[in-house]
Order: sequence, then C-alpha cells, then structure tokens
Amino acid sequence: MLKLNYTVASDRGLVRGNNEDSAYAGPHLLALADGMGGHAAGEVASQIMINHLRVLDADPDDNDMLAMLGSIADDANIAIASEVDAKPETAGMGTTCTALLFDGTRFGKLHVGDSRGYRLRGGTLERITRDDTYVQSLVDEGELDEEDVSTHPQRSLILKAYTGNPVEPTLEILDAQVGDRILLCSDGLSDPVTHTTIEQALAEGTPREAAIRLIELALRSGGPDNVTVVIADVIESDDYTGPELPITPMTAGALNAGEPEEPRPDTAAGRAATMVERTKQERQPQVIEPFEVPEAANTAKRKPWIGLLVALVVIGLLAGLGYFAVQQKKNTFFVATTDAGHIVVEQGFDKTVFGKPLHEVYQVACLDQDGKLKIVDKGEGGCTPFVLNDVKPDARASISAMPAGHYDDVIQQVRRLADELLPVCIKPEGGESATDLNKPGQNCREVAK
Repeated sequence: MLKLNYTVASDRGLVRGNNEDSAYAGPHLLALADGMGGHAAGEVASQIMINHLRVLDADPDDNDMLAMLGSIADDANIAIASEVDAKPETAGMGTTCTALLFDGTRFGKLHVGDSRGYRLRGGTLERITRDDTYVQSLVDEGELDEEDVSTHPQRSLILKAYTGNPVEPTLEILDAQVGDRILLCSDGLSDPVTHTTIEQALAEGTPREAAIRLIELALRSGGPDNVTVVIADVIESDDYTGPELPITPMTAGALNAGEPEEPRPDTAAGRAATMVERTKQERQPQVIEPFEVPEAANTAKRKPWIGLLVALVVIGLLAGLGYFAVQQKKNTFFVATTDAGHIVVEQGFDKTVFGKPLHEVYQVACLDQDGKLKIVDKGEGGCTPFVLNDVKPDARASISAMPAGHYDDVIQQVRRLADELLPVCIKPEGGESATDLNKPGQNCREVAK
C-alpha cells in the first residue's frame, strides 16, 4: 500500500513584512496557496483557499478526485468574493492554488497561478504544473526563451488566480510510484533558485531536511518573497523501515499566523536572515513625547532644538543608507581566484576602499579525483582546491567577466567553469610524443593521489 511521508516549511523571506503563503500537508492532501493583495488581504485569500481544501484530506475512495478538487476550490473562490463584499478594503485580493489529492495509487491535481509543482523521479526533476503567467504564454508561443523568463519585465503578470471571479483550473490525474518525491512551492523559491539547484537540493535527505535546505537556498538568494514548500515521498508502507510516518496534518505560513515562527536553519544564510529581522525590529520608530516650551520662554532658547532635529534626521538617513549597504553586501557574491589560483566564492562588493577590501572568501570550490565539483565553507577540511589551471585556457578569462549577483547565480557560474575542465594528465613514458597529455595547465590537469 502506498502512503505519503510529508512535511511543510515556510519563511517570510528578507523583504516582506508578513507571510501571504498558506500550506497544508496530510495523508491524502498536499496543498499550497500564494496570496496577493494589499492590506494583508493576500494572506486572507490563501487562508480561505486552504481551509476549504483541507476537508478533502481523507481517502477519496472511488470518488472523482478532480471533481472534488474543482468543486471545493470553487466554494473557496465564492468565499473570497464574499469577503471582498464584506470588506471593500480587501478588493483585489486573490490567491494561487496548487493541490494534490492522493488515493493511494494516483494524484488528482488542481492548479491555478504561478506556484509550482514538481516531481523528482529516478533522480530527474520535472515540473508537473504550467505557470498561468504572461511570460509562460510567450514561451509556449515561441516568442520568449525559457532562460529569459527570470529577467522579463512582466514576469510577475499572472493570468489566472482565485480572486472571487470565475476561473477555470487545470485538472489532471498523475500516477504515483514508489520513490517519487513531490514538491509544491511558491514562487519565492522557484524565482530566485534555478531548476538545477532545486533538483540537487531536493534529491538528498529526508523530506524535512530537503525542505530546510530549499528555504535556506531562497534566503541565500536574497529572500525577495515569502518562500513556502510542501514535500512528500511516496513510499510502500509494507516495506518502509524509516522513522514513523506522520499521520496528523501539518500547516505553514499564514495558516499559522499568531504562532511563533519556525526557527531559521542554523546555517550562514539562516543566521544572516535572523540578523536582518533583529535589526529591523531594533530600528522600529519609537514614540517621543513632544517637548513643550513654557510660553514665557525666549524664542532664542528654542533654536537649538531645530539644529538637534536636523541632526537627528541626518543621522537617521545615514543609518538607513548604512543598513541598506550592509544588507546588499551580505546578499552579493562573485567568483574570484586567490593568489594561489584557487577558485572561491567571495561575499561582498568587488571593491577596495582606503586599502580595505569590501569582500571576503565565503566558500571554496573543490574537485574530487573524478572531477566532481564540491562547494565547502571557508576553513572546512578535506578539500582538494579547484584551481584556475584546471580549466581549459580559453575559459579562464571568463572569470573576470562574471557578474556579481545572488548566491545561487554565482554557484551556477562555478558549475559552468567545472564543465570546462582539462583532461587528467598522463605521466609520459618513453617514445610518447609531445602531444600527449603531459603539460599541466596547458593540455591537462594534475590530480592529487
């Protein structure tokens, strides 16, 4: 008998002040909604959608799963319209929705919007949803390349969402196989983190470990939006020997409003994100009681307060600019080489001010004997450095032209360098010509034994 080993995780990110995502995972239902709209209305819309869908978390038996999903989502859409009628200030609110209903052998899928559904099967990650966006329509029509989607000025234009108006969802039946790993995520993950990186992170560890890793990747990439994931493994319960399977539902995001937020991962990205939040809290404006000057006071005695007020404004502006610069520095990375030729990931700006660099080594690139790339934290042992001379000569100059950017983009730059490795050197023996692989840094690379 097939069952689900599931988990959920969510984070507000580093920019948003509230979490408009809602997520749910249970034995028979996986669902995620990404709300939109001002006045905290986005989180209301996503809550309404998931709170309606959660009644489906039971064995659907022989019932039509697609009809069940479509009907309940329509009910939620009507409830969103009623909420807008009752509270006009929430006009314009809406939500995406991606939901999977599980009957033990198949998934019934409902999808509207730009949240994503993925399936990892046999080590290969495939999308099981199509974005209901303007840029996706351009891709489908051959007018835009897939790799240009992330930089298109209208990439956030959604064509379908549950806003209280009638909408036609995408409904589909998907087969389930033992070993499948399902991922539902908001665009807070899929926008800043590449498909390849998601595939690599999703393929390792338990569902919970993978969820934490994906959240961390989104934070490392700047955390520009709420990021929420639902992950579930399809397992054969009769053969399962791992930890006890969950049997109670799990929720995340706006559904848990009012509860303490989940602690962020104890990693560099997690600690940096926590520091950002703490700094924001410390910089909340404080109420200062007005200073009343006695009526008989001389006007000249009040003038120093004007200077003090100007000084406070200037200090506040400088503090704000300083805070912005610090955050930009934390979220900016670039590829560089050390004096020894080691390829590293630097954090900060590629600048020097008064002789002091505005960057430092963040991680080091390593290669094993088979030429497989590994990225490790600075100071971590057991690493054979990936050096510039390991790369084909015509590819070495590309490092100086690589732009700084988010962590995930820079890691992809390092991976592309690793694709340009020279072959391993072969020790010359008598009679071999000068064209053999025996010139390290020119036609081959040395490998430590």
